Amino acid sequence: MRIEKDALGTLPVPDDAYYGIQTVRCCHNHNVTDHTFNELPEVLRALAEIKKACAITNAQIGALDAKKAQAIIEACDEVIAGQLADQFPINVWRSHGTGANMNMNEVLANRANEILTGHKGYDAVHPNTHVNMCQSSNDVYPTVQSIVLYRLIGDVLESVQLLENALGQKALEFKDIVRLGRTCLQDAVPNTFGQVFGGWQHMIHRNRLKLQAYRCDFQSVVLGSTVLGTGMGQMPGYSDYIMGNLSRVVGFEVHWPVWTDEVIADSAAFDGMQNCDHSMILGGYLKAIACACAKIASDLCILSSGPRAGFQELSIPVVMPQSQGYATNYPHIPEMMIQIMHQAVMADHVATLTINENDSDEAITDGATFMAILQTLQSMATGIRIFTEHCIKGIRINVDKVHNNAEMSTSLATMVSALFGYQIGTQIAHKAWNEGISCKQAALEDGLLKPEVADELFDLKKLTDRKAMVEMFSKYGQLRHID
Repeated sequence: MRIEKDALGTLPVPDDAYYGIQTVRCCHNHNVTDHTFNELPEVLRALAEIKKACAITNAQIGALDAKKAQAIIEACDEVIAGQLADQFPINVWRSHGTGANMNMNEVLANRANEILTGHKGYDAVHPNTHVNMCQSSNDVYPTVQSIVLYRLIGDVLESVQLLENALGQKALEFKDIVRLGRTCLQDAVPNTFGQVFGGWQHMIHRNRLKLQAYRCDFQSVVLGSTVLGTGMGQMPGYSDYIMGNLSRVVGFEVHWPVWTDEVIADSAAFDGMQNCDHSMILGGYLKAIACACAKIASDLCILSSGPRAGFQELSIPVVMPQSQGYATNYPHIPEMMIQIMHQAVMADHVATLTINENDSDEAITDGATFMAILQTLQSMATGIRIFTEHCIKGIRINVDKVHNNAEMSTSLATMVSALFGYQIGTQIAHKAWNEGISCKQAALEDGLLKPEVADELFDLKKLTDRKAMVEMFSKYGQLRHID
């Protein structure tokens, strides 16, 4: 063990550790769970990328010695590549971002010192003086969150796009399969499975576009605000280069918060430091997508229910046997999607709770929100892809059962009602139900329609086509007899 000293005293630090005393203190202070930043490679990568961009910038403006900057950059590249991944024992329930920021500063300082001198320590590179130059935990960690969220939103959007495409393909595949529509789970008029899947596709599409548009907000980052937004401690020229350097390091454009109608300079940046309602807005968009997917999943559970006493109108892929051992179309994947929706709802709720619990000048209470949304994004990106590949793409329609259900629906008496009035339509519906026949057969037996007319008016495919129905009523308008 080595002994390190800070303003509060001394503590032992493992000899082989690249972290230092502030990391050890934070571990002791926030030892709530076994979950640490070692489990969050996305966060560690973003932290190291920020430190790299800062080292590049500080060397560029002459604030940091070039050799020290290069050693810090090399250390950052190692962390970005996934090395030193066991050197971040800070608990996920930490004091805002200070613990994580200082943990990274110490690891990079020790590794940079080792590159320059052959040993750990801070005699050549200091975690605060050199690695954290022109920065504060208060602007570094929100920037980390923005980078991580931007990337993970991208992963979700890719999965959602796959789902949207798959639903569209199924809509085309099933466009001619007429089914019995249902309202309140009661028999209704017919539509096609193509129309059902097309409606699902558009629901996913419109929600994807909203999330896609909001993703751009996370390209606005507050790095350079330092403690509260004023940039105190920032060296001359830093703000001129940091955004360009950070954009090149992370691989996508980031920029300083800008508001063209501001009455006070940097109002958008102060907003970014003070408030975290962006997490609530993101949580809402994620919840909307998750609920849309869960709605589809729930419908699939109903439509595939059975095998004997349920709807059994469609089959979903069987991914595992039931514990009872008998064959069944159990909806394992749809139920997984419903559980992911529950997770998204919880994340959204946490985000709503945190937006009004911050200090007046700094958003410090969004730790639980960030962790919840991070996990939700990861679950959605993976879960929606699984839902698409192992459920949606393998759906099959039980055509004979579907056709019989649609043909025998008493709701088809609506065609009779439209021509002869509600009372006669109701009589036909009751006759069909009581005698176990179709509404078409009931109308023929009562002499309301000629066979060739009944064949067309009760053509299930035409009854799902808005234009075809209008043409039929135009063609047989002379039969309409309503007092």
